[in-house]
Amino acid sequence: MIELCFSNGKAFLWNADDIYLLRKDHRIVGALVGSYPNKPFQMHNKWLPLQLMPEETKLLIEKGIARLVQSPQNGPDPETLDSFYQLREKLCEEQIILMKENRQKTILEKADEIFEGKKRKLLELREGKTKSKKSVGHSETSESVSEEMEVSKIQEEIESTSEGTSESSLSLKGDTSDIILDKDTIIQAELSKVSEISKDQCMVQLFAECPWKKNMMLEEVNWRYPNTEEEKLRFAVFKDLWERGLYITSGCKFGGDFLAYEGDPFKYHALYIVVCIEQTSKFQAIDILTYGRLGNQVKKTVALASVNSSGIVEYISLKWEPDMR
Repeated sequence: MIELCFSNGKAFLWNADDIYLLRKDHRIVGALVGSYPNKPFQMHNKWLPLQLMPEETKLLIEKGIARLVQSPQNGPDPETLDSFYQLREKLCEEQIILMKENRQKTILEKADEIFEGKKRKLLELREGKTKSKKSVGHSETSESVSEEMEVSKIQEEIESTSEGTSESSLSLKGDTSDIILDKDTIIQAELSKVSEISKDQCMVQLFAECPWKKNMMLEEVNWRYPNTEEEKLRFAVFKDLWERGLYITSGCKFGGDFLAYEGDPFKYHALYIVVCIEQTSKFQAIDILTYGRLGNQVKKTVALASVNSSGIVEYISLKWEPDMR
């Protein structure tokens, strides 16, 4: 039996297999309301969990397809919490090792670019120093001093990794062809800079469903629905449409209570905008006009649904006709 998670008066599904099963075998669609993992700041693509309408939830419980449960009020037990923190610690350690290896791999793949970049950097510093000397004579400005310090820093960096090899020496005369650097030493210097990332920078795994759910004592919810006359009407209409083999979703975006599809909404457009109305309720002609124009604009049939005195759901369809001449 499928378990629906009850939270803040609503039913949610976190298990992707259960969501697929409900849609494929039971024509229950629901609505994804979570953030999409790869694009969390956009609004068009949604992700788990799947939120069910109250009518969908009640139908599943009534048909014995699912049951409504909630987590214990006192939260998970200490053993479950320890398992969670141990798993998170393990995932962080794996990420740190992997990211360090990837950074080293990237440096080795771009070794030629890094080497040429170092040579260009030294050339730029040398040319800047030459121009500075021409402008102020032989006196050194603070800018030229900083440039010399930059050159010295690069030289020291190379010498610290080369362990005194003569091949790491460099010349500061002419173009880049006369700048002599040891490529292996430069790459080793870059590799030595690769450090481990902080655990605060690691990605956090978002579970689709609690992996320790089976070990938790879930409490079954005694949910009282429907209560009001409006809720009873909506559920009666929803149940009748579902038993007719239709797919039903919320119709709020088209000004109705439900949208009815002859097939999966991924493949079909809605045929009907269903509006639930008490059989004894009164409304004006302008209301009929409004529903008729609405259905005509979106190319759907508006169905006014009500329950008669015998408890049978009845429908009146509205279709906009062109002017007769």
